[in-house]
Amino acid sequence: MTFTQLKYAISLKKYGTFKLASKNLSISQPGLSLQIQKLEDDLGITLFDRSTSPIELTSEGEVFLKRAEEIVAGFDVLRGFTNELKSGYNDTLNLGIIPTLAPFIVPLFIDDLHQELPDFKLDIHEMTTGEIITAVKNGEMDAGLISTPIDVQGIKSILLFYERFFFYQSSQEKATGSLTLKDIDYSKLWLLNEGNCFRDQINNFCDLKKMRKNKSFVYRSNSIDALMRIVDTKGGMTIMPELTTLSLSEQQEENIEPISNKAREISIIVRHVSNKERYAQKLGEYIKRNIPHSMLNDNGLEVVDPGIVVR
Repeated sequence: MTFTQLKYAISLKKYGTFKLASKNLSISQPGLSLQIQKLEDDLGITLFDRSTSPIELTSEGEVFLKRAEEIVAGFDVLRGFTNELKSGYNDTLNLGIIPTLAPFIVPLFIDDLHQELPDFKLDIHEMTTGEIITAVKNGEMDAGLISTPIDVQGIKSILLFYERFFFYQSSQEKATGSLTLKDIDYSKLWLLNEGNCFRDQINNFCDLKKMRKNKSFVYRSNSIDALMRIVDTKGGMTIMPELTTLSLSEQQEENIEPISNKAREISIIVRHVSNKERYAQKLGEYIKRNIPHSMLNDNGLEVVDPGIVVR
C-alpha cells in the first residue's frame, strides 16, 4: 500500500468512474485500474463494486477510505504547515468573531499585533456562534473567537480568558446597595435578540419568560451598544460582558455593577486538522497580552455554559 494508491482510491470514490478519475489524476485508465487492484490485493479486501455505474464503494471500502481521507488530509496540512514554518507569519487568518466580542476586543490587540508582525493579515467577520462553528468546520473560516465550552465534532478550543457579567442601569433608576439577580425587574430588562449565544447564556441564570410580560415597547437588537443607549434614554437595565465596560465613559461606569460569580469563557476554535492553528495560537498570545490580567483566570467564577453540542 502506497500513499499514491490512497490518493488514487480517494479520487475514484469522488468521481465514480475510472475515466473521470484518471483524467483528473493525469494518468491512463489502465494505469489507474492496475494501481487500485494492487491496493485491494495488498489490503485483502475489495474497495469498489465495479458492477455498478457509477462505481460504488463496498462496505469495507466505505470504512477504509474514510480513514484514508483523514490521513491524506493530515499529510497535506503537515506539508502546508512546514511551508509556513519556513516563511514566518505572512499569510491571512480568516477569523469569525461573535458580535458581543468583536468591537471590544479587536481594538485591544490589533496595533500590537501589526507592529510586531506586520505581515500577519487578519480578515475578520462578525458572525453568530452558529455561523462561526459551521464556517470553521467547512473550512470557510480558519478560526473563530466565541464563547465556550462547546462540544462539536472536529473542532477544538484554545482557551483564552474569562469575562464576568455586569448589570448596566440607567442613572435615574440605579439601585442603592448591591443588586442581585432576584432584584431584576423583567419589565425593564433589555436583552439581545433570540438566537444570540450571549442571550442564551443569560437565559441560564435569568427567568426570561417574565421579560416581555406587560411590555409595551420591545427592541430586538443584536448590539450591546444599542441596548446601552436604550437604557440611557428609556430607563431600565441590560446585561453586558466585561470587555464592554472598558470603553464606557466615567459617567457610564457609575451605572455598572458585577453579577456575582457569573462569567463566560472565551476561546479560539479551529479544526482538529488545520494548517492555520499556528496563526490562531499566535493571535491568542496577543489577545491574552492585551486584556486585563485578572481575566486570564476564572478566579472561582461559575462559567455559564452556552450549551452548544454538535455531533
